[in-house]
Amino acid sequence: MKNPFLEFSVAMVTPFTYEGQLNLASIPPLINYYKKNNVPSLLISGSTGEQHSMTIEERITLYNKVKEAAQDNFLLYGGVAAVQTKDAIALAIAAEEAGFNGIMLGFPPYLRINQEEAFNYAARICSNTSLPIMLYNNPPRTGFTLNMDTLLKLVKQFPQIIALKEAGDRATVKLVKENLGSEFIVLTGSDQTIVEDAELGFNGISSVLGNVFPNEIHEIVAQIKFGNINEAKELISKLSPNMKTITEIGTLRAIKYILEKQNVPAGICREPISVLNKEEQIKIDGFFE
Repeated sequence: MKNPFLEFSVAMVTPFTYEGQLNLASIPPLINYYKKNNVPSLLISGSTGEQHSMTIEERITLYNKVKEAAQDNFLLYGGVAAVQTKDAIALAIAAEEAGFNGIMLGFPPYLRINQEEAFNYAARICSNTSLPIMLYNNPPRTGFTLNMDTLLKLVKQFPQIIALKEAGDRATVKLVKENLGSEFIVLTGSDQTIVEDAELGFNGISSVLGNVFPNEIHEIVAQIKFGNINEAKELISKLSPNMKTITEIGTLRAIKYILEKQNVPAGICREPISVLNKEEQIKIDGFFE
C-alpha cells in the first residue's frame, strides 16, 4: 500500500457563518487559497476543523464539498473521531466514498477509554474501510494515551495503519521506529517544535499554522528533509514571535481572523470560541505592517 501521508499537510479550517452555519459557499475559494500556496495535502475535519462542533451529517457534507472543490489537486485525509464508534464508522465510510486518500483516526474525546476499548474502537473502523489510516494519539484533547503495545497490536492486525500523528510523549517516536521500522510514518502537529521533533525522528508535520504560513512551513519541512537543520532553525526563529502571539491569543480564532484579513473566507469559529477583541486584532494587525 502506497503511503499517502506526506511530510507536509495542512489541517484545514472549516468556514462557519456568523450565525454558526456551515458555509459551503466558502469551500471553493478556501480550497483555491491552499492551491495558490502550493499546499500538497489537506486534513479535513480535524481538531483545527472544529470536528466535534459539527454533526456527523455536516462532516460528511464537508468531505464531499471539499472533494468536489479540490478535485485531484490535493491528497485529502478525512479527520475521523467520534464519541460513538458507529459515528466514526460512518465517517470513515463517507471519507472513502468521497474519494479521499486516507483517514486520520482520532480517539473519542472526553471518555478516557482504556486500551482494550481503544483497540476495539480502531479495529471496528479499520474493518469498515480500505483506506490507509494514520492513528492520532492526542492525550491533551482526549484524556487517553495510546500505549505502544496497543499500537503494535493494531498495526499487526490491520496493515492499512501506516502512520501515527503523535501529540503526546514525543520521545516515543524512537520506540515506534524501532518496533515498526523507518518506513512507518510519524508526524507531529506542533509547528513551533518542528525542528526539535525532526531531530527526535518525526518525518514531518500535519500543520495548524500552515494555514497562515503555508510557504514558510513548507520551506522549513523541505530544509529539514535535505538535512539543512541550521537553515530550518533560522527560518523557524523568524516565525516564532508571530507563532507565539497566535498561540497566546488562541490559535484557531487568530488563524481565522488572519485569513479573513487576507480575504480568504474562513469565517468565524462556532461558540463558545469567540471572535478577536480590538486589542487582539491590533496585535495580529502588527504582522502586516
